[in-house]
Amino acid sequence: MKAARLHFRCANARGPRGLGVTLLLACVLLGVDGCVTVELPSIAHVHVGHAITAWPDTPQQQGLLEVALADAAVAAEHAAYATDGAGDLAAVRLHLGHVLHTVDPVLEPTGPGSGYGLMRALQGSAEHLEYAAEVPDASANLRSGARGMAAALRSLQGEARAIATLAEDARGSTDAGHALAFAHEVRERAERLAGQLLQLRQRLTTVLQAEDPPYRTLPRRYLFGIIRLPSGQWVFESMPGVTRNVSSYD
Repeated sequence: MKAARLHFRCANARGPRGLGVTLLLACVLLGVDGCVTVELPSIAHVHVGHAITAWPDTPQQQGLLEVALADAAVAAEHAAYATDGAGDLAAVRLHLGHVLHTVDPVLEPTGPGSGYGLMRALQGSAEHLEYAAEVPDASANLRSGARGMAAALRSLQGEARAIATLAEDARGSTDAGHALAFAHEVRERAERLAGQLLQLRQRLTTVLQAEDPPYRTLPRRYLFGIIRLPSGQWVFESMPGVTRNVSSYD
């Protein structure tokens, strides 16, 4: 029995927008020639996957937007606990500390959040949706949708920063009335942010449903397999047996 011999080469990106890169796999099995085509995902879809599927430095390597959604929900939950503890300044301070940790663990290292931080996750989500909109193989649908969502995420990052400032100021107050007033504002802002973020996630789902070729959840070998060249160009890293064709992403 002959061993299979697999040879890969990168062909030019297909389609007018360069959607996807076709790998031609020429194989000889048992002396029978055959050819199979395998498609790499578009770079634009890889960046979307960083937001919603996986990113290397997040807890459990979750998608950046998924981390943001989880931390926003925890922040809103503990802001509510803070207002519910109206008669106890210590309880108000405790739960506002939890809000602070969830928004930015640099400011409060312990608490119930992911440890990644809402602000950091929002920033990463915005950056990768911006990348998705900017790369040459992005569809018109994704360019339009991702840019608007990235701008909205930047705005929510500013709101998260305001929440952290309010929570930090309230924790430093010795006046129960003052701390509680701040806690109510933190709660209102945190609940609104969590709701707006969920709406953005749903909006992204709608945009992806309109993608052609269709958007599919990507394996981590692709999500963690691209690099940015000094020129700013994104390419897949070389894989064993695969010759990278950089010009495919120009």
